[in-house]
Amino acid sequence: MRELRLAPHIHSSFSDDSDWELPRLIRVLRRAGFDGALVCDHDRTMDAGTWARIQHECDRLGDDTGFLLVPGIEYQDPDHIVHLPVFGRAPFYGRSPIIDDVVRRAREDGAAAIFAHPQRREAWRRFDPAWAPYLTGIEAWNRKYDGVRPNTWALAQAEQLGLPATVALDWHGTRQLYPLALRVPSPPRGDNRQRSGAVVSSMLAGRMRATAFGIDVARFDQGPLGRSTRGFESLRTWAAPKVRQIENSLRGQS
Repeated sequence: MRELRLAPHIHSSFSDDSDWELPRLIRVLRRAGFDGALVCDHDRTMDAGTWARIQHECDRLGDDTGFLLVPGIEYQDPDHIVHLPVFGRAPFYGRSPIIDDVVRRAREDGAAAIFAHPQRREAWRRFDPAWAPYLTGIEAWNRKYDGVRPNTWALAQAEQLGLPATVALDWHGTRQLYPLALRVPSPPRGDNRQRSGAVVSSMLAGRMRATAFGIDVARFDQGPLGRSTRGFESLRTWAAPKVRQIENSLRGQS
């Protein structure tokens, strides 16, 4: 069965911390080998009207370009610690809602909810296993916060609870461009609304694979590959502040 290679957790200019308009995102992500994207813009810049516009633009551009766009919203709890991307045509649940409510309502409304970036601000400490029956997955590798290897806690938690481990570019710019993909069965022909709905149905049924460089993400946490990525991540963690310091210095001179 043919699979679609989707770019997961993508922020567009509908978010307050991204200036990437959807047409530009489509061009860049398509050149990078993706067949579509899971778009999720922040609830803090959202209202019912904006959510309707996002869905309309995803469908219009998806139909025009053939690049599949699945609309979604990234919800944050009132403390801005726990984040929950919700993909599908569920109604807008409001800004900074109670996550317990969103998890349950999303499942009832046929939308796919994912526990995002556990590493960020130690969100994993607030994870409630009671959410498991309603979740579609746990982000085990978020490019923005986990670097070049998956999150060990997330992989273990996903396995223990029988949830799929997912991945996320957490796209705000090209710094997050990386060969992480969520692979789902290619949906039947149809318009973007129909095909994106089929993708969400596949996610809810667990018919998806999270890969890095085309390899199952769990393999990056064990054996020779796991040891290698741990070494690379240690090097990246050491070098990242120095690179940012140089970038800031160069920006200050321009």
